[in-house]
Amino acid sequence: MNEAFLKLLQVCDSVFPVGAYTMSNGLETYVQKDILTKPKDLEAYLSAWLAAQTYNDLAIAARAFQFADDIGKILWLDELSAASKIPREIREGSHKMCSRFFKLVKNMGVSALEPYAALVSEKKAYGQYAVAFGIYARCQGTELENAIAVLAYSLCSAVITNCVKLVPLSQVDGQRILYGFLPEIYKHAEIAINVPDAKIGLSLPGLDIRSMQHERLFTRQYIS
Repeated sequence: MNEAFLKLLQVCDSVFPVGAYTMSNGLETYVQKDILTKPKDLEAYLSAWLAAQTYNDLAIAARAFQFADDIGKILWLDELSAASKIPREIREGSHKMCSRFFKLVKNMGVSALEPYAALVSEKKAYGQYAVAFGIYARCQGTELENAIAVLAYSLCSAVITNCVKLVPLSQVDGQRILYGFLPEIYKHAEIAINVPDAKIGLSLPGLDIRSMQHERLFTRQYIS
């Protein structure tokens, strides 16, 4: 372990205030419709959601890491990431997380995101969290494999934390499921790094539909 890896852990920590834990990514709809009521249901949801993220935010972050010095390709990734998020709340949530990420890392003394942040401020880019994360990880000198694996872990951890509160499930069940998914998380992170450009943006319609239905729920705790 080195300092660069610790900097990666900081921005992926649950207490890092970018707003990741205010988004349920359609999970709240599954709970309210009594589709997700027990630990086995969470395992099924997490498996599907992680597979979808492999071709979306994880692949986008990996490409942003690789293309961090090429602003033209960063703009392409920004547009692709925004266009691939069909549910409005998911797309807007990613933009809000990106804006908070810009502000936080700037106040931490990190300047690598400023060119991308300027384009977002000038309305020349939408602003997507996965793109910003990839650039940040590259500038800190972390290894690509570590960056995407830690991002995948943090996304899954957020899903489980939200589900434990929503159903509710026991914390023990949540941690047991997360531990059991660690090999899958690492495997999907490796897949994301090698996803062909033509497959970036693949999604599961069921997840998108539940996320869109979330916009119309009568009561809700999360913003997506």
